[in-house]
Amino acid sequence: MIDSNEYYSPEQAAELAIKWCKENQGWQRICDIEGGSDHLYLIWDELPKKVRKSWEDDYGRYSAKSAWLEFGRAECKVPRGFVTGKGEFYSWEDQNKIPAFHNIMMVFKTDELR
Repeated sequence: MIDSNEYYSPEQAAELAIKWCKENQGWQRICDIEGGSDHLYLIWDELPKKVRKSWEDDYGRYSAKSAWLEFGRAECKVPRGFVTGKGEFYSWEDQNKIPAFHNIMMVFKTDELR
């Protein structure tokens, strides 16, 4: 059984994320980012030459990009985190500290792209 004092719904997380973003200028909920969040992550052409070279050494010049798209991990260009249904913010690095049953809404600091 879930302790109702420690359960927060996805709807609560979504609503409190709106409030949190208003109070923290430049942040947006993932669902409010026009066109999705793909542009917030590095693409192959934005990777440092050293990183691309490493993939080329492992997979060959013509297969490296495909291998990176399938197996690689695209870095996010901006800070990101989560707002819980309790209204608490957790950074991406601290996501493992989010209590169970505190549903979350992902947020990005989108004003850092300008």
